[in-house]
Amino acid sequence: METNFSASANNATWQFIPQNSFVSIALTVLFLYVFVRHFILVLMIMDIVIGWLRKFRWFPVEGKRLRAFVHWLAAIAVFSAFLAASGRFGWIEFVPV
Repeated sequence: METNFSASANNATWQFIPQNSFVSIALTVLFLYVFVRHFILVLMIMDIVIGWLRKFRWFPVEGKRLRAFVHWLAAIAVFSAFLAASGRFGWIEFVPV
């Protein structure tokens, strides 16, 4: 099991190296707790936003979500086809980073 935690910020790399297994376990448990709580916070904010969006007529209601998903797939397909066609016609240039 990996016991070193590393991160980088402002072009500097930091490493947390626990000195014993208890600290390593505590650090892992606390990280998982923060991760789960962050996930719940994101879901809570999404619930508030979706509750607000349901007031609009164009937002899909229950029973129409499959239709909205199919429309999303169609939009992705049209967008991808446009990117492919514009690349072939020279309208856009794809440059690797």
